[in-house]
Amino acid sequence: MTTATTPKDDITYLAELAYDAIRPASGNDKAYAIERVFRESVKAVKESNEFRINADEAALLVAGRLQKLPDRSDQVYRVSGEDSNHGGHPNERIERYAEAFAQRLLVDRCDGKPSLLKRRANNFADGFYAATLRLKYQSSEDDSDETTDEESIQQ
Repeated sequence: MTTATTPKDDITYLAELAYDAIRPASGNDKAYAIERVFRESVKAVKESNEFRINADEAALLVAGRLQKLPDRSDQVYRVSGEDSNHGGHPNERIERYAEAFAQRLLVDRCDGKPSLLKRRANNFADGFYAATLRLKYQSSEDDSDETTDEESIQQ
């Protein structure tokens, strides 16, 4: 028996996967930059111009678009393996996010319909924004804790 997830669970999970692969550039706290990975994911599915799309096709479209995103925008950057929770190549982490996005949001929440995903995108994006900001602030707190630890070791 599978445990049902809430939209909040799904969005939080997607934000964690995205943040482990592509992050907003530091110093850019504008909503569009924070939501960029999510918005590009929606756009990739929407531009398929299909009435209904399966998870595998959607994941491929999303992954392809996101793998090019850091080269096309200075609002985001690829997370190195050292800074990642999962390690490995960034494209593997992007694919993990794309598969989860396609399954959890497009198929499970929107019945595989890009038009329904588009209608719900703003509400999902609000949650993605909040979850990503939380991760960003946790990450900066962890960095400052490490700096404090290194300073106390040097003394």
